Amino acid sequence: MTTTTIPTESGTYTAEYTNECSCEISNETYDEFAPADDCYGHCWEFTLEDFENITEHLFSDNEQGFTITGFPVWNGTRDGYFLARNAEELLRNITPDRTAWTLRLTVYPTYLTGVLSHHDGSGVITVTPYSQDE
Repeated sequence: MTTTTIPTESGTYTAEYTNECSCEISNETYDEFAPADDCYGHCWEFTLEDFENITEHLFSDNEQGFTITGFPVWNGTRDGYFLARNAEELLRNITPDRTAWTLRLTVYPTYLTGVLSHHDGSGVITVTPYSQDE
């Protein structure tokens, strides 16, 4: 997973994430690095840290509720809601499982929006926190 995070003048953040790995592994025998098939370790931790830094203000509860609109699927889009306790759960809930994906997003003070692309389609998603008391 890779990320580029860019703070903007308006207090929003733009970032691009993908689960297509760009991590490297060390080959101690030859004292060189090679691309890894799977991301883990520092690469994953740094990505989550970046994502957490730009989304932490969206959490007000220990298990924050979120709505998502526009999640692209093979026959259109889906809307729904989910709970997330942290940034990693948030990222996993707004991206598909078991397929390559790219998410170009903008994080605003009260929500995030972005273009999610994967093998079933692409589209604009909007993710908004909500109070579970509502």
